[in-house]
Amino acid sequence: MPTPLKLLVLEDDAFDAELEVGQLQAAGYRCDWRRVQTREEFESCLDQPDFELILADYNLPDFDGLSALRLLRERGLEIPFVLISGMLGEERAIESVKAGATDYVMKERLDRLAPVVARALNDRLELSQRREAQQALRDAHRRLQALSVRLLGVEETERRRIARELHDGVGQLLTAIKLRLAGLGASSPDYVSRRGECIAAIDEALEQVRRMSRDLRPSQLDDLGLVAALRSHLDRQAGSAGFKPNFSHVNVPSRLAPEVETTCFRIAQEALTNIARHALAKEVWVSLAGTEVELQLEVRDDGRGFDVAAARAEATAGRSMGLLSMEERATLAGGRLQLDSTPGRETRLSLALPLARTGSVLA
Repeated sequence: MPTPLKLLVLEDDAFDAELEVGQLQAAGYRCDWRRVQTREEFESCLDQPDFELILADYNLPDFDGLSALRLLRERGLEIPFVLISGMLGEERAIESVKAGATDYVMKERLDRLAPVVARALNDRLELSQRREAQQALRDAHRRLQALSVRLLGVEETERRRIARELHDGVGQLLTAIKLRLAGLGASSPDYVSRRGECIAAIDEALEQVRRMSRDLRPSQLDDLGLVAALRSHLDRQAGSAGFKPNFSHVNVPSRLAPEVETTCFRIAQEALTNIARHALAKEVWVSLAGTEVELQLEVRDDGRGFDVAAARAEATAGRSMGLLSMEERATLAGGRLQLDSTPGRETRLSLALPLARTGSVLA
């Protein structure tokens, strides 16, 4: 099947231009081409460069190929540029390549044109792919830096929160119990009532400790597995945020590898936290499904939705790390995370985690 090729030919001889294009067509290219002869025509084409290759005659009556090449590079365009000449010595050939020409072909050797063009187009494709890979690497590095900074901030914030809760909550309750017990005697007339107050205060302190422990890592995840921990967390979030919870699971083993359970739970936890804070959802659906090779999680809500691209840009800039944290967790676990949402409609998070993997994940 012919390969489409958009071609600009800088050539004052129409017959030579036809020969060049004919060589490419015979080699399997379907050429969409335009011939120009003057500097003005060439510059006009550079204003809207929608072509993939330039063939340029080295010598023109009022213009030359090297001048055309300089115009191309001055504009920052990296379109493959092949010089064609009837008389091009070795010195000028080297000069043209140093100036940035992709290659050169002698007019009496047009049989070389198709291989030269194929190599030029392939080089351009490889360059484009390398740049995309480099940009992806830079983006990933920026995300990793933002995540590292954010993790340090989150760690300190969490330390302050735990310290405050221990001091203001559990610490004050224990102090109150100590003071009550210090003045309590078996013969005191209010012995029974003050004893009851102490027991109630101890129960409250224990409940605060359990809640703090559950927030750090639910014991159900270690004791009963992912299904029980996720169902319990969904019910708690629904009770505090006021949405209707729906939970289902199919073919999920009673226990999975610890890193798979942790990754899945943390991503679901982050998704449910975002729903509770921002979505204004009335109903939320969480489903787990197991296959022979992977665990699939879906979290869906009927809330107000959001702009995923904008949220990702916010995360990369370090202003909001929820989405970035979920993506990094999924990547570290060898999984795939997809988030579908637009403002004004439902949001759907889909996660697939391999059941057999190596490596480590964030706790």
